[in-house]
Amino acid sequence: MAALEGRILESPDDLGQLREEWDALAVQSERPFAAPAWALSWWETLRPSGAELRLVAALERGGLAGIVPLYCSKRAYAPLGGGMAPVEPLAQPGLERQVAEAARSALAEASPRPATIEIEAHDSSPGWAGWLAEGWNGGRPARQWTRRENPVPRVDFSDGFEQWLQARSSRFRRELKRRRRKLEEAGGTFRFATAETLERDVGRFMQLHRQRLAGQGGTSLKDDRVERMLVAVGQELLDRGRFRLLSIDLAGETVAARLLLAAGRELSAWNSGFDEAHAKLSPSVQSILEALRDASERGQQTMSLGPGGQEYKSRLSSWEDSLHARVLILPGPTYPLARLRLIPAQARMGLSSRLSPQTKRRLRRLIPR
Repeated sequence: MAALEGRILESPDDLGQLREEWDALAVQSERPFAAPAWALSWWETLRPSGAELRLVAALERGGLAGIVPLYCSKRAYAPLGGGMAPVEPLAQPGLERQVAEAARSALAEASPRPATIEIEAHDSSPGWAGWLAEGWNGGRPARQWTRRENPVPRVDFSDGFEQWLQARSSRFRRELKRRRRKLEEAGGTFRFATAETLERDVGRFMQLHRQRLAGQGGTSLKDDRVERMLVAVGQELLDRGRFRLLSIDLAGETVAARLLLAAGRELSAWNSGFDEAHAKLSPSVQSILEALRDASERGQQTMSLGPGGQEYKSRLSSWEDSLHARVLILPGPTYPLARLRLIPAQARMGLSSRLSPQTKRRLRRLIPR
């Protein structure tokens, strides 16, 4: 087949009809956070000062064969989304490597010329970082450095919610039923945000999230522009059934909330929060179970519980994926300086790998974000 055309788009307005094709790729690839609603809402509300958009599109006969959604700050290129959720490269099935080659060719001619390119992807995704690292100056590969890597517990409920539940231990099922009964006896109810409640529900969700993490060193999501971003995502995806903000209400007050996005057969959890006064009702597990039950009825079959190896996720998961962020350090005149600039981050990562989870938790409490 003929080589794909790589093209760099520097404004959302340059997308035109390609925006819907990008969204269709996210649904087809079952990557909820790689959809333009999430990526471009982040760009419009939370992009770093001085950043420039660099959407790398791979085209076949004018249609979108794939996309690598990036932005640049000077010579450092990074995924849209700022690490809040994985905005991964996407491609039509069977064209992944060709998309990477077209993107690499376009980036080689980009202005400013990249010194580093960060790619975020799951281990279950195609080998984007490796393909993009190939064949730069004189055919030399880029050096790869893993900036971060986190486990991602996953739930497979392709046989239905009840069948998945029956596969759990009898002790686990009894515990879940007891907790659900306690919630119902307390008057707890579940509901999803609607267009009418969206702004209010997003505001309460973020309030609960920040309060929940306040005693654990805080959250990185302190900026009130996060609420504006989430409302924008909801306004685009609610009517499509893909934005799901699930709340638990008690006595007319929201005491827990969880945000999830869907694409195709996949449901992905983003973040959650709950009122510590109701911790005995196990709101985190309760919201996941209700989201699973609802997703099964809507036709989803798999769910990402999000990065992190918390014990409750392990009890619910069927298997574990991994999410990594890899930095490509390109060969050429900028290579020595790019390596030098990464030293502080590499040192922090090296130190972190030697600390126990208990020590990390103590440090987070002492050094608020």
